[in-house]
Amino acid sequence: MRTNMHVPHRPHPTAGWLAIWLLLCLPLVADDSFPINVYPCPKTNTAPVMDGKLDDAVWKQAPLVSGFILFGKDSLAPAQTSFRLLWDEKNLYLAVHCDEPEMVKLNPVRYVHDDHDVFHGEAIEFFVDPNHTHSIYYQLAFNVAGSLYDGEGEATVWNSEAEVRTHVGDTFWSAEIATPWASLRARPKPGKVVGFNVSRDRNLGGRTYSTWSHLRGGFHDPERFAHLVLSGTPEKIGALSGEFRKGGRTGPITLFSSRGFAQTSYRKLTEAAFSKVEELLVNLRTEARKEKDPAAAAGIRRHVDRLQARVAGLKLQIADKLDAATWTRLDIELQEIARDLHKAVLQARLEALLDSI
Repeated sequence: MRTNMHVPHRPHPTAGWLAIWLLLCLPLVADDSFPINVYPCPKTNTAPVMDGKLDDAVWKQAPLVSGFILFGKDSLAPAQTSFRLLWDEKNLYLAVHCDEPEMVKLNPVRYVHDDHDVFHGEAIEFFVDPNHTHSIYYQLAFNVAGSLYDGEGEATVWNSEAEVRTHVGDTFWSAEIATPWASLRARPKPGKVVGFNVSRDRNLGGRTYSTWSHLRGGFHDPERFAHLVLSGTPEKIGALSGEFRKGGRTGPITLFSSRGFAQTSYRKLTEAAFSKVEELLVNLRTEARKEKDPAAAAGIRRHVDRLQARVAGLKLQIADKLDAATWTRLDIELQEIARDLHKAVLQARLEALLDSI
């Protein structure tokens, strides 16, 4: 857009309005490129024994993930946290393992339900957006002694009816929590997307906060929660990229799963991403044919030709084996192309208008 254009005495009567219209019509896009974490959550036929020890064979079905970062930074937390998730028809299960180099300083304290002092010691905060609305979500926080705080958003009126058990080892503490779907007001089914995040409050060795998802502004940031897919097969996950990007998310989609599964899922996600962009290309060529202004029509075709060449180039880069790094590069560039395509018609019309002035 030429913002420094000067036409003495005779400004074009529609140029200003068209520029404003262009800005209003551009798609709203989140101004971050944080990774979008996706966790395929297996269904279990046998509920784990709730003792906080995490030694049940059933937990081995679920991917073990870690890599917690310090809140507000990109650096890894010095004391790491790892977790697994499972589900059945009754509950959503979380198992958490907290490395702790300062265990000799640990003094577990039990608090009454919903006491805010839970947050002043060693605690895990588990956030669940059960229907992926980005507006109705729940917080379950528990400390090393098994004390529970739960609330809907930041209000404590909600009661999760969750069961929490903890265990203290020599160099770590661990916990299991079972949260009823009925309390979450959700009906579980294969393929369902649930927003979630796991964060840790650590006070031994100095107060630090760490999180699995990249967040902004605080732990209560449902738009940037991770996503779990109940019984998420590669085919289901490949069709859900739009749901993962709900709210205008633009970062790379990162899958956490067992070996071999992610490779197939990345392939499905890539196919879906290319299909979306190619559909936009076809729609824009149709728009070019309908465009009454010849200059604007030519401009649309130029944008489409340029972006179609970029898509063709990307297809040539796809290797026989798609790994996380390759998918991330493809995903970012395809998102850029999609954004350019959304703007192509308005840009072409504005260029034609400015050239006519």
